[in-house]
Amino acid sequence: MNSRKFFYDFGRALYRVDSFYDEFAKQSNVSSALLWVLYALNDGKSHTQIEISNDWKLPKTTVNTVIKDIQKDGYVELVPIKGKRREMSIVLTESGKAFADNVLSDLYKKEAKAFKSLSSEEREIVMVMDKLAKKLKGDD
Repeated sequence: MNSRKFFYDFGRALYRVDSFYDEFAKQSNVSSALLWVLYALNDGKSHTQIEISNDWKLPKTTVNTVIKDIQKDGYVELVPIKGKRREMSIVLTESGKAFADNVLSDLYKKEAKAFKSLSSEEREIVMVMDKLAKKLKGDD
């Protein structure tokens, strides 16, 4: 296999996975951006908008819009970070956790089922993809 074939097959597989998440968002009546922000916030930790934008490669304006919308609904609190003038920590409220769990619970089940079917070698794909992304960017 040459590099062109590898990246063709890789891109096709990657976008098939990505389209699954887009379709899941549609079926859940949420935007893809909201799905990914909830996914990021539902790990039990606090995050900043910049962290979510950088980690998930979402535009800063998109993250800001989603956060403002779910803040209006009472799903997140913005907490000042000591020593940082403008950055705020985003934390799911109890109703936000319930909302995220409601949106994401079926997704987590589907992911668990798919994960369970993978071999230990196949489960290393995350590390391989991260390494590949760094090499493509020239960060190696």
